[in-house]
Amino acid sequence: MTNIVIIGGSIEGLILSILSAKQHNVTLIDIHPEIGFPCTIPGWVENLEVLQKYLNDDEIKQLNVFQNTNGFAISGEWLFKLLTIKAAQSGVNILVRCRVTNIDRTDGKITVQFIGGNNDGEGEICCDNLFDLTEFSAIAPGNLQHNHTKSSSQTNVRKKVQRWGGIALSKDCQNNPTEPVLQLIRNDGLCELWYEDKPTWTPLSGWIEIMKNTTLKPINDMSIDNSITHGEDLFHSINHH
Repeated sequence: MTNIVIIGGSIEGLILSILSAKQHNVTLIDIHPEIGFPCTIPGWVENLEVLQKYLNDDEIKQLNVFQNTNGFAISGEWLFKLLTIKAAQSGVNILVRCRVTNIDRTDGKITVQFIGGNNDGEGEICCDNLFDLTEFSAIAPGNLQHNHTKSSSQTNVRKKVQRWGGIALSKDCQNNPTEPVLQLIRNDGLCELWYEDKPTWTPLSGWIEIMKNTTLKPINDMSIDNSITHGEDLFHSINHH
């Protein structure tokens, strides 16, 4: 049984942690006070089967699933909560409000130094595998950033683009003059819209929530299916080292 550290409480990180915890000691580090908050991904699932691998029917109902022409709209923030609970129940050591200060690679061992976490002090973890998934997680405000050099093997060199998302009342979006990249009609009277840039249009009742995401093209990279598949691929990569 090896030690694995995952930096970044993204969907990718949660899936990787849940799968890895069956055979390894796993620590998930996130800089925010809550995993998945603020939510920076669309509540968009193309195929519900990807969720059924990790959640039971009652849990999926909590996501307020609503079918759209391009898949299903769900409450993304609740998916984060449910997967975080799954990770904790699987034995994952979750450290929130935790900032990585240094990563040392010596003699084939990796030492991750951090401040914050459960003890609200300083600490370090020696691990065999390290996954830096901060690029898939929400950026913390101010200067509360992880301070370490990313491994080149974990850095995605493809060009990324920032998209702007907002949630508004569905009735306000019926005569929407803009053309969002992605539009999701939810079952709670709300509509989730995603744009390449911040729209000049404002819904009559205003934006209920605003989200920003820095991701990769094409738009399918923003689906939850894609994030789950990526987490599964990272898990399989552990056995191929």
